[in-house]
Parts: sequence; C-alpha cells; structure tokens
Amino acid sequence: MIPSTPIIVAISPRYKADIESCVVNTRGGLHTKYIYSMVRPALDIKKGSLNFRFIPVLFLDASQKDVPGWLQNTRVYRWPRDMDDLLLRLLREERFVPPPVPVELTVFITPVVATP
Repeated sequence: MIPSTPIIVAISPRYKADIESCVVNTRGGLHTKYIYSMVRPALDIKKGSLNFRFIPVLFLDASQKDVPGWLQNTRVYRWPRDMDDLLLRLLREERFVPPPVPVELTVFITPVVATP
C-alpha cells in the first residue's frame, strides 16, 4: 500500500460558508469551492473509506461547528494548542511507544478451590 499525502484543511467560518454556498466565486480569491470539489471525491464514506488523509485544523476564530460534515469523522486539531500532535500525525509517528513484548511469555495457572 502506497502512503497517501496528507491534506490539511484550514477550518474557518468563511471556509464552511464558501463550500456550502450555492454561489460561484467570481471574485478571483482563493477558489475555495473549486479546490473543495477536487479533493472531496478522494473520501467516499459510503464505500467504507476511513478519513486518514484529510486533517482538519481549527484556527483561533473557528469552532467545532465550523467543521464541515464530511470531516466530522476524524480528529480535529486546534492551532496552536495541538501543534505537537499535529506534527506527529504529519510525520506518521506515535506519541507513546509501546513497551517491548518478550518472545516467550510465562503463564501462571492457579487452581481455584470451590468452598461448599
């Protein structure tokens, strides 16, 4: 399996308004709706896809209600509070490394005596 490139989605109240709007942006600007229409098909929830590629980041003026519905099934990061966790995710590293498991495990069986 080839690892996919993560896509950071900068969440703001304006972003949600732009992608949910029926109006096409003719002002030039950032072309938010066009970019959204290009990346949205990469995640198909109906086919059982899990959202590991898109990483929503809330900036200071945004809240959880500004996260579009198609990004609700993933961890949402807050900038700058969750900066360390975000960087670990981008680097595909774990915060906690599990302890090594010995090759041979020892099992102790203690009989239980039933009392009448």
